Amino acid sequence: MKADKIEQFMQLAGQNVSGAFRNGDENERKLGAQLLLSEVLEYVIHGLGVVPEFQGTEITDPNSLNYKVSSSSTDQLEMLDGLADVAYTMFWNALAFGLPLEEAFELVCDNNLEKFVLLEGWNKEEASLEQSEWHCEREVSWPAEVASVDILRIGGSYFAV
Repeated sequence: MKADKIEQFMQLAGQNVSGAFRNGDENERKLGAQLLLSEVLEYVIHGLGVVPEFQGTEITDPNSLNYKVSSSSTDQLEMLDGLADVAYTMFWNALAFGLPLEEAFELVCDNNLEKFVLLEGWNKEEASLEQSEWHCEREVSWPAEVASVDILRIGGSYFAV
């Protein structure tokens, strides 16, 4: 599995992609925790049909937890060890239950990238578009909650985001 599509998604979503270790701000750290734990809980609760309990309270909704930052810094070694353990147990589960993890990973990456509009043959530059231009000279339509549309160039391709 490669992370190139995830890096592309993060760039399109305006998220930081770092080539070296960095602490991250509180919001990035909470987002990292929420993304990782909610997906693990989704697998456990909905996939395996196992309901975890914490001090007698069942956790039945992967997104029902709250997150707060408890420290002003992170521990790089513990972060790396924890993610490596998650990756190991992820592959263990795929192998134990005969799940085509790498194929599913590619499908998830492609599905996430479909949230952005690839503008093949775009002959303009990066820009913030006026609402009258949101169609991107194509039949692009946006959900009502979209407040702005920008054109970004990522990896040599143009996207409407």
